[in-house]
Amino acid sequence: MDAAFLWELFGYSILAGLIAGAVCPLVGCFLLVRRTGFYGITLPQFAAAGVSFAFVLLPWWIRNIGLADLDLETALESPHAVMNYHLSWAAVFTFAGLGALIAMGRRKETETARVAASFAIASAATLLLAQASPTGMEYIETLLRGEIVVVDVHEFETIAVGYGVVALCFALFHRRLLAVSYDRSTARVLGVSVSLSEALLLIMTGLTVSIGVWVVGPVVLFGLLVLPPLAARNLAGSMRSFYGWACALGIAAAVAGIWISFQLDWSLGPSVVGVAAVELVPCWLVGRLRG
Repeated sequence: MDAAFLWELFGYSILAGLIAGAVCPLVGCFLLVRRTGFYGITLPQFAAAGVSFAFVLLPWWIRNIGLADLDLETALESPHAVMNYHLSWAAVFTFAGLGALIAMGRRKETETARVAASFAIASAATLLLAQASPTGMEYIETLLRGEIVVVDVHEFETIAVGYGVVALCFALFHRRLLAVSYDRSTARVLGVSVSLSEALLLIMTGLTVSIGVWVVGPVVLFGLLVLPPLAARNLAGSMRSFYGWACALGIAAAVAGIWISFQLDWSLGPSVVGVAAVELVPCWLVGRLRG
C-alpha cells in the first residue's frame, strides 16, 4: 500500500501511537521507582470500566441532562462524537481506582494482593457493564483488542494536549517527583512539598491513563507504561539515562510496531506491545553482561 495513502488514512493513529510511546514510559518510570509498577496494568482497566459505565449511563444522561444537543441514536452510532463525555467517566474511574489502591496500601496489604484484586474487579466490571449496552460491548471489544487505527483529529488533539501537559510537568518537576517517589522522608528534609508533589504525580498518572485508554486502548497503555521502563533499568547508569532509555525504547516500540502492523496486517496496538516485550530480551542481556 502506498505510504502517502497510508498516512492519509492512519496519520492521526500513527502520531497518537508515537506520542504514547514517548510519554507513557516516563510516567511508568515513577511507578517503577515507587514500587507500584503493577498500577500500570490495573489503572487502564479501571478506565476501561469507566468507558463501559458511560455507555450504560448514556441513555439516561441524554434524556435527563442532555449532551451537546445530540440524540441517543447519534451518540450510540458515533462514540467519537461524545468523546469528552466518555473521557470524563474514564477519568472518574481511574482516579477512584487510584484512590482505592492507595487506601489499601495504607492498610498494609501487599501490592500484589491489592493489584490482583483490583484488576479482577475492574475487568469483570468492564465486561458486565459493556454487556448492558450492545453498542458499548462492540466498542469495548474493539478497545480491548487494541485497534487504534480509527483515531480522529479530535482524539489526536486530546492526546497531544493532555500528554503535552504531562511531559511539561515531567520536565519542570521530575526532580521533586523522583524525590517523593524514592523516599518521602528524605524529600521532606530537602524541603520538597511531599503532599503537592504526590498530588501532581497522581494527576499526571490519572491524566495519562484516562486519555490513553480512550485513544490508544488499555493494551497499548499498560504495555508502554510497564515494559519500556523495565527494559531501560537494565541499561541505565543514572536516573537521567533511565528516563532517556525508557522514552527511546517506547518510541522504538511504537515505530517498529506500527511498521509491523501495516506490513503483516496485524492489529496495531498488540504489535506495539509485542515489540516492547521483545525489547526486554536484548536489554536484559546487556544488563547481565555489564553486571
